[in-house]
Amino acid sequence: GIFVFVRQATPYRRDVAVDRPKRSRRRRDDSNHDAHEQAQEAAEANQPLGADVPTTGELIVVTERAVPLEDYLDSLPAGAESAARVAWGLHNLVSALGFLHNTAKLAHGAVCPHSVYVTPAGDFRLFNYSLLTPVGVPGGAAGCGGPTAHFRYFERGVTPTEYRSPERMEGRWDEISTSAVHGIDSYGLGVLIGQVYGHPGAGTGGKIPLKLQKAVSRLVSNKLRMRPRVVPLLKCPVFDTPYVHAQEFLDNMAVAPEEEKIRFIQSLPDLLGRGVLGRDVAVHKVLPVLVGAVTTIAAQEGSMAQDVNRRTVLATVPPLFCIVETHLASEADDCR
Repeated sequence: GIFVFVRQATPYRRDVAVDRPKRSRRRRDDSNHDAHEQAQEAAEANQPLGADVPTTGELIVVTERAVPLEDYLDSLPAGAESAARVAWGLHNLVSALGFLHNTAKLAHGAVCPHSVYVTPAGDFRLFNYSLLTPVGVPGGAAGCGGPTAHFRYFERGVTPTEYRSPERMEGRWDEISTSAVHGIDSYGLGVLIGQVYGHPGAGTGGKIPLKLQKAVSRLVSNKLRMRPRVVPLLKCPVFDTPYVHAQEFLDNMAVAPEEEKIRFIQSLPDLLGRGVLGRDVAVHKVLPVLVGAVTTIAAQEGSMAQDVNRRTVLATVPPLFCIVETHLASEADDCR
């Protein structure tokens, strides 16, 4: 994540953002771009539009390497491998929205390409929480249910028009306030899925996979109450691939039972050798996970006396050599 903090000093009127995600260098061509940027920045700074905000410069805090979604898609070669990567990325977004809706009881409100960044390992990260709002609970204008007054005032300028559901476009806040929390985000996610798969780099010929088309059509229904929750999407066969399963296990490996962990590590040479997991995952996720597992065991006095720890360490040797020889050996030679 990239966040920008602005200190106060001499006034100027343009950049009023506080704690905002760094956006793509590329600018949208539509005529509403300037208004979109200004409203977004004002919303995040909790300042009225056009306010004078004194600053002395920016303090940039980077918590994780990432690139904008559009740049990531541009970098992908067309093919089945790219389709698997995109499926995993969408899996990440559905999981993130599911947590917001089911655990935090909040709507994101700005699901669109500008709110998604991608890590070197291919994980999609949901950013831009400037419109985060409860829905259907106290907190909105005039004491009615959410969305909040903040959301209602700024959402038009922050969220691109095509990602705003019909009830948002028409200002039907009473209808939204009595609906489930997922409704507005389900619509945005449906539009985003179509946009992502329409990109040449998605590896699906510019079309949403057949197994996902019905679900997407329900997500973008004009009727708010007809839109399904997002988490059941994870059961779609498009996410039932070796790549997605491997990525999911890597993310949860720290809490997996030891025997399952060993079996998975033993399967890595095959996954790496067949190209199921490419260089991005091998170097930026598998390698750190394996090194972390061995380091944790080595830090415990007498740990190698336990059979399960010895087998874990022995299982890591083949995939470590595979990654070094396949992806890192040439880089080491270049540095000599």
